[in-house]
Amino acid sequence: MSRRALPSLLLTIWLGIASATPALASQAAADRDDCILDFRKGTDYFPAKAEIEYARGLKVSYHGHYKILTVTRPDGGGTRDTVVLVHCGAPAPQLEGELASAPVITVPVLTLGANEDLSLNRTRVLGFVDRVVAVGGDGLYSTELRERWETGAAIAIGESFHGQPNYEKLLSSAPDVVLLSTASLDRAESISRARALGLPAVPTMSWIEPSVLGQAEWIYQVAVFFNAEAKANEVLGTIKKRYRDLSALAQARPERPTVVWLDSAEQRDQWRVPENSWIVELIDDAGGRTPWANPNGAPSRIVTTEQVISAGVGAAAFVTTTAALNQRGSAGALESVGAIREGRLYDVHRRSRPVHNAYDWYESAVVEVDRVLEDFVALLHPELLPDHTFRHLRPARETISGARQPNDP
Repeated sequence: MSRRALPSLLLTIWLGIASATPALASQAAADRDDCILDFRKGTDYFPAKAEIEYARGLKVSYHGHYKILTVTRPDGGGTRDTVVLVHCGAPAPQLEGELASAPVITVPVLTLGANEDLSLNRTRVLGFVDRVVAVGGDGLYSTELRERWETGAAIAIGESFHGQPNYEKLLSSAPDVVLLSTASLDRAESISRARALGLPAVPTMSWIEPSVLGQAEWIYQVAVFFNAEAKANEVLGTIKKRYRDLSALAQARPERPTVVWLDSAEQRDQWRVPENSWIVELIDDAGGRTPWANPNGAPSRIVTTEQVISAGVGAAAFVTTTAALNQRGSAGALESVGAIREGRLYDVHRRSRPVHNAYDWYESAVVEVDRVLEDFVALLHPELLPDHTFRHLRPARETISGARQPNDP
C-alpha cells in the first residue's frame, strides 16, 4: 500500500469507529466511578456553577443532569455556537429548536486537546495536565505541558487560527473534547470539518474578550468539561480579590502616567496599538492611561510612527510584545522619544525560552491577570510595591539599537 493511501484508510477506519461511538461510550460509562449510577430526574448533578461576571463571549446554563455552553464573539459580532454537556450516566435530553442540532458531549471528559496555548494553560491551572492529549505545537513554556509533548503523551496538531489543524493527528489523539481557536464563528471551517469527522470540537476565542477579568473567566470553558466549576470558582476567587485590591491601591494615586503599548503592523512605518481591549483596561486599572483608548472602538487600530512619537511625549513607558522593533524600518525614529531614549522601553517576555519559541505571556497572562496587573502597578507607581519582583516585564535592551536600557526593574 502506498503512503498516500494511508490517510484515506485511517479516515475510513476512524469513521467506522465514530459510528459506533454511542455504544462504546455507554459501556465506558458503566466502568467509570464518576458517572451517575442511579439517575433520578430532577436532581441537580452540578451543584457547583460557573460564576461568570465579566466575560461577554461565554455563557453556561444548568439543567439538572446537563448543561449548555454557549460561545459567542465577545465583541458582539458573528453568530453563536452551542454545545450540550450531559453528565456521564444520565440520559441524553430531548433537544428541540436551536438545540436540535447541537453537539452532545459526555462530561466529565477524560481527555482534552487544544490548538492554542491559553486553553492548555487553563487546563494546567485547574490541575488536569495529565488529561491533555493534543497541543497546538512544541512552543510551550509550561514545563508540565511541554513534558506531555516531549514524551509523546500529547501530539501536536498545528497551531491553526484562520487555517486548519492536522486532522489525521487530531483523529489519532481522539480527545473527548478539542478546543480550536477561531477568529469568527461565521468562518469556523475547522470546527465544522472536525465535527463532520465525528470529533467533539468546540470554538474558543477568549483573545477578543475586552475585559481583563472577563479574559480570566474563560477558564470556565475548560472547567465545565471536567465538572471542575468548584475549582475554577476557587481559582478565580483568589485572582479577582487580589486584582481588585491592587487596582484600588493604584486608583488612589492622583497621577495617571501614560503607557504607549506598541505591536508591529504589516506595513512599514505603522504600528498596532490597543483601542478597546483588555490591555487598555489593564493599564487603566494599574493607575495609568493609554493614548488611543476608545470604549466604542475596535480592539486595536493602526497608527503611524509620527503619531506614536507625538503620543509618546511625556510617556512614563513604552511596552511591546514584539521581540525586535529594530527590525522595523522606522523604529530608529522612536529613539527621539524621551521614554525610549532614557531606557523606559519594556517587553513582556521575561518568562521565555526563545530556543523553544516559548513565551509565557501567551500562556498565563490572561489567566493569572492579577500577577500581570501587579507588574504594571509596580511599573507606574513603584512606591506602592517597592519590593516587587517583575514577572513578565523586562527592559527591551536590544529592541531599538542604540537605546540605553536600565538595569532589570
